[in-house]
Amino acid sequence: MLHYRTIGNNPHASWLVMVHGAGGSIEVWYRQVSDFARHFNLLLVDLAGHGGSVGEAFGNGFNFERAADQVMEVVNYLKIGKSHFMGLSLGTIVVRIIAERNPRRVESMVLAGAVTQLSARARILIKAADMFKYVVPYSFLKRIIAKVIIPQGRYSTSKDLFLRNARKVSFDSFLSWIRLGEGLNARIAHLFNEYLTIPTLYMMGEDDGLFLPQVEQTVRYSGENASLVIVPDAGHVCNVDNKSFFNRVSLEFLKRVGA
Repeated sequence: MLHYRTIGNNPHASWLVMVHGAGGSIEVWYRQVSDFARHFNLLLVDLAGHGGSVGEAFGNGFNFERAADQVMEVVNYLKIGKSHFMGLSLGTIVVRIIAERNPRRVESMVLAGAVTQLSARARILIKAADMFKYVVPYSFLKRIIAKVIIPQGRYSTSKDLFLRNARKVSFDSFLSWIRLGEGLNARIAHLFNEYLTIPTLYMMGEDDGLFLPQVEQTVRYSGENASLVIVPDAGHVCNVDNKSFFNRVSLEFLKRVGA
């Protein structure tokens, strides 16, 4: 089973399940825990190959569906019924798959730094990483990826957080995520081109040039249950870059839909 951490055990409070992205861990939520724990019971999960789940096997043919099943295995183990879900970066795909497979278990979704489609630049990044994975040192590859995803120098805190967590990710796990990126658009197109029935808030940093344009397009076709908020002074890891704005707006949304 995946490594996880729970915070709070209030029988009258709803649960919020938090799913990080590739190269991260539950540590990416460190700026949310204090504020969110005042209103919700929190479940933070380390995906396979990350954080405390480094030793968790990916299994043959690992994919986002497998990741979603592993998260729900923890949710079921803890006997959590309907809950809110928050995802970051590629973790937003895991959350969307959970919602698709278990719609009655998802109260709402907050998708931060969402990945709804890979731009040409992102596809080139993945192709280059795959091409040079056995030639360029692994540590250097991770720095290049961080530089492309978070190019702005003023967001050094989130970049350092990514690199610190990425050190814990094994080379085999890195290769598994690279393979997931190949043909990603075709595999997730149906997830983000359908009318949403679950209240969904997209939170995107204003400087997230790699993914924001695609999310803006996605939201236009997702119906009245989907909304987009641009986080000022933030890049891809918007929950870290502008904690105050992110926490205030997402908490307002979660409390409103849970009322």
